[in-house]
Amino acid sequence: MKKCTVALLLLLAGWLWAGTVVINEVMYDPDGADTGYEWIELFNASDETVELENWIIQKAGTAFSDVFTFPPYLFAPGEFLLIGESLVPQAQLTASLAFQNGGSATDGIRLISNNGQYTDTVLYDEPNTNQLPDDIGVVGESFAPDAGSGKTLARKHDGLDTNMAGDDFFVCSQPTPGTTNVYPIDLALGDLLLQLDSNVFHLSTVIYNLSTEYVDNSTASLEIRHLSTLITTLLLPSIPPMDSIIVTHSWPQEASGYYCVSGIVNYANDNNLQNNIAAASILSGRPEVVINEVFCKPQNEGSEWIELFNCGQCAYLVDNFHIEDASGEQILCQGVIYPSDFLLIVEDSTAFLSQFQPPDNVTIFQPPTWTPLNNTVETLTLLDSCDTQFESFTYDASNLDDGVSLERIHPALLPGRDNWCPCLDGATPGAANSVYVAVMPTDVTLAVSPNPFSPSRGEHTILSVTLPQQLSRVTIRIFDLEGRLRQTVADQQVQSATTQLIWDGYDNRGKQLHVGVYVLLMEATALADETVYKKTRTLVIGK
Repeated sequence: MKKCTVALLLLLAGWLWAGTVVINEVMYDPDGADTGYEWIELFNASDETVELENWIIQKAGTAFSDVFTFPPYLFAPGEFLLIGESLVPQAQLTASLAFQNGGSATDGIRLISNNGQYTDTVLYDEPNTNQLPDDIGVVGESFAPDAGSGKTLARKHDGLDTNMAGDDFFVCSQPTPGTTNVYPIDLALGDLLLQLDSNVFHLSTVIYNLSTEYVDNSTASLEIRHLSTLITTLLLPSIPPMDSIIVTHSWPQEASGYYCVSGIVNYANDNNLQNNIAAASILSGRPEVVINEVFCKPQNEGSEWIELFNCGQCAYLVDNFHIEDASGEQILCQGVIYPSDFLLIVEDSTAFLSQFQPPDNVTIFQPPTWTPLNNTVETLTLLDSCDTQFESFTYDASNLDDGVSLERIHPALLPGRDNWCPCLDGATPGAANSVYVAVMPTDVTLAVSPNPFSPSRGEHTILSVTLPQQLSRVTIRIFDLEGRLRQTVADQQVQSATTQLIWDGYDNRGKQLHVGVYVLLMEATALADETVYKKTRTLVIGK
């Protein structure tokens, strides 16, 4: 009597838990020849061991028929069981399956318990011409797609069965026999909106779930970086199918400068990583990487080139930078520019090096394509890949001699036309510009450099003033030797302690001054205490 009771309990347990044993993944159409390579994977989603002896696997084209009867086999909870044909590696049970390949009408695969009370049916492809039944015995109306050659039908979630094959299964391009299924989710990161307000960065973006399944809040995250530095990692809330969420984050600005912020969505089951990254940038304060020299009129089939200079305190990786001309054509940049160093972007490195010998430590980059520089009027703009503008200026090379570059007079001054002039030494690639002078006086000073200079040759001079006050109203006037006022360079302009102004050698009427000696008078009144400062210098205009 005791033995009968134990047998009855085992039979009852097998029946009670049968409903949680499901067809989890099927390879019915392997690449190449099918024979020997087909397989089916079962999953026990229950908390109990199930005895599979005399369970049956069926297949259907026009009708269901048996293909395999299970021998004694204890199927442990939470485990996978791989039944495969003779050439399937790691198959735990071997069977001749010969499933239908779909392609013209509905085919099916069915698992039936030993008492016939439980079935799990997968109907795939359509139309259901032969009226194959589903798990409740009526003509099936929900169909998994046809997997096609080399792919499997797999449950979106191991063991989850709604009796709707069209909802439960997906085509798996990377089969997982004997292991958990991985349903391909596609999360996409929208554009980053980056704003700076009162020294606080505000970032907002949208994350899209482009798939038909939920993404839960324990596995997906948004990583936010400034260049290579991690700012934060945000765990994402649940994202419904074909829906989106808005993500925001704020953090304080540590210092002025260039900020390139990237967002990266991380999710293990994401099958399309190309739409998981976005970037935005902000330039806070004056640009530190500037266009410093332009060589647009080479001689004897020489190479055009552009020189960038880093006037900041940190190195810049400019792989995401480009120079854009007035027509929108681009010249790519690449390399690292260290503080007070240069990057030479050249049309033809061989032709360039045959004419110039820059210092050994200067990086030379030849982009894959080159946009010819105009020999007359041209506008050049330095931008990054997010279209953040570092600077833009217009030059006029109409009167520039061949083999002579246009030089920036001072890299820390704005890139207007008055901050550019022809190079006095032809060209200075990778070296300090010929017209650049760094004036560091310790008292009230008024300096002129170069002196003399020649306006008739397109030259300019820099008027440098240093005052022992943070802010002053500055007036700078130029007189001839007869005491006549010829030009007012600055008139009561509020200037900082160190001021540099550019003068082109022309008078107040726009006429070029004659060769000769002139007197420069600087008068300044401090805003804080109205202290008055005066300095005079002579300057010479040459031929």
